[in-house]
Amino acid sequence: MSDDHTRVQEFFTARAADWDRRFPDDGPAYAAAVAELGLREGARVLDAGCGTGRALPPLRAAVGPSGTVLGADLTPAMLREAARAGRGHDGTLLLTDVSALPLRSGSLDAVFAAGLIAHLPHPAENLRELARVVRPGGVLAL
Repeated sequence: MSDDHTRVQEFFTARAADWDRRFPDDGPAYAAAVAELGLREGARVLDAGCGTGRALPPLRAAVGPSGTVLGADLTPAMLREAARAGRGHDGTLLLTDVSALPLRSGSLDAVFAAGLIAHLPHPAENLRELARVVRPGGVLAL
């Protein structure tokens, strides 16, 4: 793992347990942002850098039971908090680096990312990877 990855993991591991308590009012903002994506029933969406998975419930509501919701994060402690909060029921949690996604090109209708860019070691390159997995005409919401 690179030094950049180690720093990001250390930063978020130290904050994972109280992350949701530190940002209690994000729910409505996530719901509003997801509503603007225009997702349809059955759509496929990724929350890149999902952290504790606070955007997963509104993403699941938007795509319905037939849709696919993925939450990807680099930090195991954040994904553990997402699972502890029950958000693994709203989407599949993936421990992975968003700069090298294990997904086919064009396989998603949308990628959602809140607060991610500041933590990307190579933003332009990393954003190209997020765009790679979105189908032509899909949405990359940052």
